[in-house]
Amino acid sequence: MKLRILSLSIMGLCSLGVQASDLSQFTEISQKANFIDGVNVVQPPEFTNDPTFSDSIVDRADAMGAIAVDRDGNQSTAEISEDALRALEDAVKTLDELGLDATLFTTPEKDATIKPKVTGEEEDVQGVVIGRDDRTRITRTTVSPYNYIGHISVGCTGTLIGSKYVLTAGHCVANGRGSWYKKLDFAAGQNGSAKPWGTTGWKTAITTKAWFNNRNSNYDYALIVLQKAPHGGYSGWGVYSGGTHSVTGYPGDKTHWTLWTDSGKTNTISSYRVCYTMDTAGGESGSGIRDTRNYVRGIHTTGSSSRNCGTRLTSTVYNTLKQWISSY
Repeated sequence: MKLRILSLSIMGLCSLGVQASDLSQFTEISQKANFIDGVNVVQPPEFTNDPTFSDSIVDRADAMGAIAVDRDGNQSTAEISEDALRALEDAVKTLDELGLDATLFTTPEKDATIKPKVTGEEEDVQGVVIGRDDRTRITRTTVSPYNYIGHISVGCTGTLIGSKYVLTAGHCVANGRGSWYKKLDFAAGQNGSAKPWGTTGWKTAITTKAWFNNRNSNYDYALIVLQKAPHGGYSGWGVYSGGTHSVTGYPGDKTHWTLWTDSGKTNTISSYRVCYTMDTAGGESGSGIRDTRNYVRGIHTTGSSSRNCGTRLTSTVYNTLKQWISSY
């Protein structure tokens, strides 16, 4: 019986090919982008224990619509129909009940193929530290999994989940009020002023319409497409399933552009968000929430004096990101 249900679920997912691929069919719009220039200008969402947003199938389909921009300010949008989303969610729910979503919706790590060329010396010079600061510094940034993590010029952190695709927070690419940030170049494995693979320019940024237009923290995730692959490697990533995780990024309260990490237990507070008491600071927005296998299972986005939180990688988010990647 379980095999039959599994077969029907997979068939259901496959049958969505044309409809679900709507999220990969971007259409250029006439309106040019408004860019915000500068660094450290990111405006993270306000922390709330229970963000309230309308969550009907109509609202979810609208929220999952995507908007993209290139360096020249050309914008494109993509939509998903209510029927396609409903069918996708039904299939995902069945797989989840069978305990198979974590297996099916996972992308394995790929090792870097380009050796680092370390240049420069380290220089001295928001998230929240909860109680004692338990973060430790990562100095070997050219080895896995830290070589997949990098500094985004605007003042955020991101993780390579494809050879030229950087996963980060939506609020690291757009302000949530209809404007984009301009400085989205990426330095993989940055360690102080040392950039082992240099700085790679960005080509396209993509986020959800829910974040871009309404600052909806349930949809605070984004993808930056780079002009080329920094080193050919990328992190493993997939759906969140609980347990001990770590957040590793570039905090603004430490020596400039140095990489720091903390680990601890995580807990889901909704189908969209995961929270923890791991210490973070401004600059770590967009950091991957990594499990003990170093697979990215979420994206750090907000903090308070009692806990920090991030966007949970659900099966739906995973498939959305896959559609975006297939587009660019």
